[in-house]
Amino acid sequence: MPLVLRDDEIRQALTMADAVGAIEEACREQAAGTAIAVERRVMWLPNGWMRLMPGALVASGVMGYKALHRIGNSVRYAVHLFDCTSGEAIAILDGWYVTAVRTGAAAGVAAKHLAPPAATSLGVIGSGAEARTQVEAVAAVRGLRSGKVYSRDPGRRERFAREMTERLGVAFQAVDQPEKAIDGAEILVAATNTAGTGPALFGRWLHKGLHVNSIGSTLKDQREIDPAVWTFADRIVIDSRHVLEESGDGIAAREANALDEGKVAELHDVVAGTRPGRTDATQTTLYKSVGLGLHDVAVAFRIFRQARARGLGRDIDDFQALVPASG
Repeated sequence: MPLVLRDDEIRQALTMADAVGAIEEACREQAAGTAIAVERRVMWLPNGWMRLMPGALVASGVMGYKALHRIGNSVRYAVHLFDCTSGEAIAILDGWYVTAVRTGAAAGVAAKHLAPPAATSLGVIGSGAEARTQVEAVAAVRGLRSGKVYSRDPGRRERFAREMTERLGVAFQAVDQPEKAIDGAEILVAATNTAGTGPALFGRWLHKGLHVNSIGSTLKDQREIDPAVWTFADRIVIDSRHVLEESGDGIAAREANALDEGKVAELHDVVAGTRPGRTDATQTTLYKSVGLGLHDVAVAFRIFRQARARGLGRDIDDFQALVPASG
């Protein structure tokens, strides 16, 4: 019987450390060839779009997909999980928090393997939900002591600093310029809504030894970082090669001849140790993502197992007819 999980139940079933662990496990399965990550599909509509993001953790016995759509100003998400052996539906989850936490968790995994090991200072550009999960993920893998945040709205950045200070016990300060958030930081998180407004981060602001997470450009018309960021970075790690084809940042970097393919590795290879991450303290590293359906499935499966153990959610009858395959 499939388990249906609402947003509030999902939040009870998962910590950020759980999510980071789920992404790392998925990366190792992917590197071992026992996970399947495929290209997401986007269907454009007159008043919005629909996106499908599938993935399978074959060794773990689960497959699934995330479906999300935007109509006007509203976005809805759902994650569907199935047993790899029987094909039986095992869970349906509200996907909003799953998306936010897996985005943060994947960047947390990147920070674990790329950021300076002794890093304690964080800069943040952006103050939305995914900026929050990014910060929580970095805090889960590094012993943060201080942070600075910039966003265009003074009220939002002040509120973000206050909330992160209270939630994490790390002293956060709101600043009025993005460069001030970067100054002195060892790790930088860029998580912005930059559609139509151009890059929020420029390469001329960076310094040696910095690690950068950038997650705010997932469509061709969105820009978060300028081409000089790609040029400045010594190592570039991406969640999927689709970054270079789907992200406005990746497309702009290629068009500007700012991307050295020899610097680029995929996250699962870095986690598995088959490609190097940071190799010395002076390197500047960049993690750039557009989101991977495999990561959604990995985090959702961890949520499902922990929700089952805690008695969360509601079972429903499997409404899908079992039809014999033809041919």
